[in-house]
Amino acid sequence: MATFPENLQKTVKLQYMKDKSHNAVCIQFSGGSDSSLTAYMAASEFDSVHLLTFRHFGHVNIENSRRSFAVLDKRFPNKFKHQIIDISETFEKIYYRKYFSNLFKYKTLLLQFTCFACQASFIIHIISYCIKNKIVQVRDGANTEYEEASPMQMRRVKEEIRRLYADHGIVHASPVYDEYASDRSDYQLFRLGLREQPNIKDNPKLYKKYQGYCKFMPASTIWLHYWRQCKGFPEDVQKQTLEHWIEEVNYIKQLIEYKIGSQ
Repeated sequence: MATFPENLQKTVKLQYMKDKSHNAVCIQFSGGSDSSLTAYMAASEFDSVHLLTFRHFGHVNIENSRRSFAVLDKRFPNKFKHQIIDISETFEKIYYRKYFSNLFKYKTLLLQFTCFACQASFIIHIISYCIKNKIVQVRDGANTEYEEASPMQMRRVKEEIRRLYADHGIVHASPVYDEYASDRSDYQLFRLGLREQPNIKDNPKLYKKYQGYCKFMPASTIWLHYWRQCKGFPEDVQKQTLEHWIEEVNYIKQLIEYKIGSQ
């Protein structure tokens, strides 16, 4: 890894905040119901909405996110900017860095760390993108639907994620986080005229029409059913995931600094 000049990150952060001249937000955008509703909400608050969709070697049909973008763009012409960014290299650096020691320590939970590495890669690329484009607001579609075992959607981990964004001068929020149980995003999109039926999440064909799919998801789902039978679930899984975040956060910061320095 190349040496990153000391204090350059702080200098860049202060400079882009000082030079910020547009009211913009960056959205972690899969194209699914949750991120689409988040993007819709952001359109009424910000002048410019940057939609970042990520892919790596485990993803399938990520290009389907362009359908979601097209629906939003039709409703708010020229409001959105959409990019698909490959994160395979970053993903591999995080996941394989301590593979065998993590396997010994975390055992079956290591499989869920594919999601951890994936989502940590999102954060790294989002922060570097925001600094490059002088954006100080970030939103995502995280919600309680996957709070049990999805690493970056656990409340305790999300607190640490917000702290990491704040360290880089960025405000991070998940505006639909608590809406899953009371008013699901796919039902809201239907009422807004942005989906053809209300229960997209229950229809695999329509679910995949607007977003990509991860090849690791079926195995993660199987293990989630196993973990649910274990004593101490979900608290133990969430505690270990938070511990893993704390172990990795300094390395994540190094990758952010390296990416900023190479821009």
